[in-house]
Amino acid sequence: MKENGNPIRREGRRVKADGKSPKSEGPIREALMKAALRQFTRRGYAATTVRELVEEAGVTKPVLYYYFASKEGLFLELMRTHFGRLGALIDRHRGRGGSVRTRLMAMLDDGFTYVQQERDFIRLMHAVYFGPPGEAPYFDFDAYHQRYHDQIAQLLEEGIAEGEIRPGDAGDMAWIILGTVEIAIEDQICSQASRIDRETLQRLLNLIFDGLSVSRGKDKKA
Repeated sequence: MKENGNPIRREGRRVKADGKSPKSEGPIREALMKAALRQFTRRGYAATTVRELVEEAGVTKPVLYYYFASKEGLFLELMRTHFGRLGALIDRHRGRGGSVRTRLMAMLDDGFTYVQQERDFIRLMHAVYFGPPGEAPYFDFDAYHQRYHDQIAQLLEEGIAEGEIRPGDAGDMAWIILGTVEIAIEDQICSQASRIDRETLQRLLNLIFDGLSVSRGKDKKA
């Protein structure tokens, strides 16, 4: 194949006529995922074309196919990457010292901070999850959501065992906490002027933990 009269190689990445790659592999891949996030959020998955993706990323179609095989592959990798980062934020609180309340508050704060930093991804995730079936490739959002719930419930069970959290169903407690966090997330992505910022969410969560905590100086319920 020729470009501007000069033969050039096409091996899945854009190559100059002198055989040197214009970008290293990491930035090219990242540019495609950033372009996909912008386009999918703005236009929707189905309405976005491969041509629009590669034009925004500043690469060629063979580059996209080399890294992700297809538009669907790019979408799924975008989902896996962001959920992987969220999962890493959660996992780093495993085994940490301190009270269960302190650890949970720190974990939830990390997650909410990520939401504030990555609003476009959170908007895309909600649009796909609540959108018409078949609008975008299937991705198991529920598995990640369940993992988050289970991590919270596991910490609450530790708190119950240690006498920090009042006896009860840790799973139910986790849903109450997650429900409050979800309201705060939706406020971040739906409201033009957010009403639930980081400090407000912390106050709301403290109200919940005040109700779940065993009161000092009082008999603990069996």
